[in-house]
Parts: sequence; structure tokens; C-alpha cells
Amino acid sequence: MRSATVLTTELDDPIKAATQLAEGMKGRLGLMKGSVGILLCDADMDGAAVTGELHRLLGIEVTGMTTLGTLDEGGYHEAAAVFTVLTADDCEFRAACTESLAEGDFRRKIAESAKSIMPVGAVGAGGLMFAFCPNGMPFSGDMYPNVISQATGGVPVIGGVASDDYDFTRARVFISGREYRDSLVLAGVWGNVKPLFSIKHVTSRFAERIRRVTDAEGNIVRKVGEETFVRYLENFGLKTDVPDPVLAFTAYPMMLTQGDDGDEVPLMRHIAGLNHEDGSGTFFGDVPVGTLANICLINKNDLSAACRESMEAILRESARHPDHGYSALFCMSCCGRAMILGSDSDAEGNVLKEMRPEGMTLTGAYCLGEVCPTRYKDGVAENRFHNCSITFCMI
Repeated sequence: MRSATVLTTELDDPIKAATQLAEGMKGRLGLMKGSVGILLCDADMDGAAVTGELHRLLGIEVTGMTTLGTLDEGGYHEAAAVFTVLTADDCEFRAACTESLAEGDFRRKIAESAKSIMPVGAVGAGGLMFAFCPNGMPFSGDMYPNVISQATGGVPVIGGVASDDYDFTRARVFISGREYRDSLVLAGVWGNVKPLFSIKHVTSRFAERIRRVTDAEGNIVRKVGEETFVRYLENFGLKTDVPDPVLAFTAYPMMLTQGDDGDEVPLMRHIAGLNHEDGSGTFFGDVPVGTLANICLINKNDLSAACRESMEAILRESARHPDHGYSALFCMSCCGRAMILGSDSDAEGNVLKEMRPEGMTLTGAYCLGEVCPTRYKDGVAENRFHNCSITFCMI
């Protein structure tokens, strides 16, 4: 497989932006038998018009979403769009979009779209799905990887939830000239593909009040130990009477573990809202009853270190497959990490720029939740939804 990434800072004129991206791509990459495009862009860009024009100019399906910030070989960018093309003679590329997930049987809709981009006989064969997920749906982020995994027999999924500048009103996903606020866009790669994954949370600094979740349903937590969730936070010394819990608790995500399994990858959860009437808390992802909960304390140095560790892990794994010819590295990082970095917004981008192998395409974004396997073996992935994490996929 071959790949290339190009960038534009033209956000106002979609035709001009698409022309720049298409010309830049043609100058770097010749399209092979099969191809797919991925656009990650600022929410101020008319992504529908840009992907439509790229589809016309290049003759390929173009998928993607809006983001808080983008990443490429040059590091971190604000107010920009990054366009990546994957192309190969020995892979098949397919894309699809669900019906609206705002109401109705969203499980069926997600499953049908996932199955629709699987070639006949694809179960057990080499494959990978990119998931560009809408924000603000009536279910938690876990629904995406859970349903896709069940529908496809564990095909690995990398992706994230569309974001904007934290006003939560302009997040959109795209597919070849169309944009949606309430649909899931999927792109599938099938054939000679052996994706590698790496994920890193920041788990080195804790408030050290580990308690078991005793009353929860989906992404709503009522009690941790014998305390309501709100009281649990207050007993850390955290103020809960805040106008915007998302922003107030960005640097204090909750880590969930099942027990003492040293190989277990913890789940990180960001607080989405607090209900002072019943003391409950709402999260972007599910919080299972019985898991052990702890509050993490995160700073900028923690994030840079985690980014470096995750890159080191995937580079070590790729060194074990020297004959495969990996060409592209995708990175999905959390908007919460970007907010914690603040004025040091380029910290993770600088690490990626420094560590990227020569000749390897790098593309990524900051999103409102990340989808990545925690384990991947023999073609079957344990796809999970994450918060406050940095995830990598090499293809």
C-alpha cells in the first residue's frame, strides 16, 4: 500500500481548497487499482463541498470529519485541513454512511452499514475500518465499536468522534460531497493489510481513592462505593457546582479497571455532565458496574511522555514485520489532551514529527472520543471507545 498526505490552510473557499489538495496529491502519489481519501478538517471548512470536489477531481470516495486540530508530518495545526489518500493494487476500498442515528434502531443502522462495506468472504481476512462518528447522539460512544465488532466478527476499527471548537454544534462527518451531524461514516480496507495498533493513557498520577462502581447504567453513574458520584468527586476536594463540567473536569478523567490483570488496558472516561438532584454523573462512554474507579490528575508532561511511549510501542511492533512495507501512521488524540496542553498545543505534534520514520505518511486529529482496539490477534480485535487517550494505527 502507498499513501500521501497534503495540507491546506484555505478554509473559506472550498473549491480552491479542494484544488490545492488534489493538485498536491497528484504531485506526490499515483493512484493504483483501489483508493480512498480521508479529510480531517477545521469545523469552519465546508467539508461537504471539499470532499465532493475531491471526489470529482480524483475519482475516489473521500470520507472524514471535523476536528479540534489536525496532525501531519509537520506537526500540529489549527485552522487547517489534512487530506490523506491510501492506494493499492492488492487492496479493496469501500465506504458507506448510516441512516440518521438520532432516533430509531441505531444498532441495526450501524450494523447494516458495517456489513455493507465487507466484501464476500471478508470475515477472517485482512481488513480495517475507519470510523468517523457523529457527536451528540442518544447513546454513549461505546455503541460504535461494540456494534461494529459484533456485526463484522471483530474487524479492527480506528477512528473518533467528530469535534469542533467545543461549542458542540458544528461537528460533522463527510462522505464524497455529503455532510451529516447524526450519521456514522465508515471506510473499509480489505486485502493485503496487517494493521498495527498502539494506545496509551496517562495513568501515572492518581488521587488514590479507588472505589468500585456500585450503581450505574450505560454511561450514567449513580454510586461509587457508598457515595453518590457527585459526593465521590467532592471528597477528592473537587468543586462540582460548575457551569461546564466538560471543561471543568478535563484534567480529571476517571480510570476504570476490572481488577489486577496486569495485561488489562484501562478505560478512560471523561465527565460529560453532573446531576446534583440525584448525585449522578454522565460520561461520554459506558461505565460498567463492578469496575474499579479512580480519578487521574494529568499535566502537560504526562501527555508528552504518553505520546512518546505509544509511538515507541508501535515502532517496535512494526520492526517485527520488516517485509510488510507499512506506509501510513494514523493518530487519534483526545480533545481533552489538547485542552490540557493549552499554549503547548504542538507538544504531541512535535513528538510525532521527531519520531516519524522517514518516508512514512502521518495524519491525525484531536477528537471527542477515540476508537481503537486494546487487543488485536489472529484477525480479531477488541475494539474499545476511549477518552483522554492517544491512539495509533499503522497500515
